[in-house]
Amino acid sequence: MTLRAALLAATLICVAQAPTSARACGDGEAPTACDDPSPNGFASWMLGRVSQALQADRHKALAAFTAGANGFRTADTYVFCVGPDGVMTAHPNPILQGHDVRDLHDRTGNRFIQTMLDTAKPGQVAVIHYLFPKPGSTIEEPKTTYYTKAGDQMCAVGVYDTDAAAPAAATPDGRVAQLRQKLDGEIPTQARADWLAFLEALNAQGDAKTAAIAQARRDMRAATAALDSAGARPAGQD
Repeated sequence: MTLRAALLAATLICVAQAPTSARACGDGEAPTACDDPSPNGFASWMLGRVSQALQADRHKALAAFTAGANGFRTADTYVFCVGPDGVMTAHPNPILQGHDVRDLHDRTGNRFIQTMLDTAKPGQVAVIHYLFPKPGSTIEEPKTTYYTKAGDQMCAVGVYDTDAAAPAAATPDGRVAQLRQKLDGEIPTQARADWLAFLEALNAQGDAKTAAIAQARRDMRAATAALDSAGARPAGQD
């Protein structure tokens, strides 16, 4: 069995590993659109963090990429790396880890891994398009992947084109909005009053959380300003 056939047969084992929500989006640094495919979007942002992590501790970084830890994974966006010998050093699918993947190709014959290894350059982010199944699926889908050379590793972060085509629906808020709209048209007339009351309570809860976060930020800025002011005073003065 070829590596590609084994991959398609084994992708379902990743279902349990796929996070149910984005781990890095909205953390104050990442772009809010987790599936934004633009050069300054989430994939490129994550790729920049990949290079930093590898420089700090190569072994821990590769382990984190594989586990999807420390913000290096969303539901369908993840980091993978390949060493100079063509061996996959980090990938959420264990069927690929530790294997020479230079011959890995999609159904069109596109040997995308070899192309990335041949063209990756330090400090530059390149783009490649190919077909690859989402975690938990065996169906190959169009994917846009951003990659670079980090040390001796070729590392990449991909975005599935179906997610990028509807980035609003790919975010938690977008999915909630779509579900509300769908349910609003299906709620029976006799339950509509309760449904509207539920939505009002949900909105009030969200408003309260937003207000609490805004107040916490104001308190933090005030505390920072007070500390800066105290540090700027001459020695011996209260």
